[in-house]
Amino acid sequence: MSKGMAIYTARLMTERLLGLVLYLLGAAWHIGPRAIIWFVTYFVAAILGACLYRSNAELMDRRANIASTKDVTPVWDKVILAAFWLLSYFVIYFAAGATVAPSMPVGPSTVLGIALYAASTALTLWALRTNAYAESVSRVQNDRNQRVCSSGPYAFVRHPMYSAILMFCVAIVLVFPSIAVGAISLVVAILIVVRTLLEDAMLAEGLVGYDAYRRQVPSRLVPHVF
Repeated sequence: MSKGMAIYTARLMTERLLGLVLYLLGAAWHIGPRAIIWFVTYFVAAILGACLYRSNAELMDRRANIASTKDVTPVWDKVILAAFWLLSYFVIYFAAGATVAPSMPVGPSTVLGIALYAASTALTLWALRTNAYAESVSRVQNDRNQRVCSSGPYAFVRHPMYSAILMFCVAIVLVFPSIAVGAISLVVAILIVVRTLLEDAMLAEGLVGYDAYRRQVPSRLVPHVF
């Protein structure tokens, strides 16, 4: 394992461990079958993401090193990204632990939620393998001679990684059904929709060929819907 891959893997695992700890704090250190299944899937998804280092180390390094782009990242994206990171990696898990009984049995909604989360992970990995410019921040990458990516999942929607986040928002509510988890998921979804609209406008203005791509692929997040 390379040094970069080791650092990236440690970062992913630390985020997820903190999420698990916050869940346990909210649940008074009890954990039930729904949470066990969710967090096993959650950690497996992180491991699969780290494995992308073997095929695209440069992109994964850039995704991890957000500080290197702080001077060229729009203020609106810094705000949205910070709120998204806090809510979806930490706050939502404390809310899940505090508001959903650990003893709640596994049912059809759990199975559907886990399947949807697995699908969102697969979509994210597909997008990362396809798009060499899929950095963590929203910006036109003139320093990297950015080109429009229109293959893979980008042939169906213009922002497939954001589509995957919306899938996550639905999945976690199915597994941890509560008003608090639903409200946080809704806020995360709204943040992602706003980020999509702002990023789409930014790319249309600054990225050569993006207007033509928008005509070729009219859907931003959901095919034939939005």
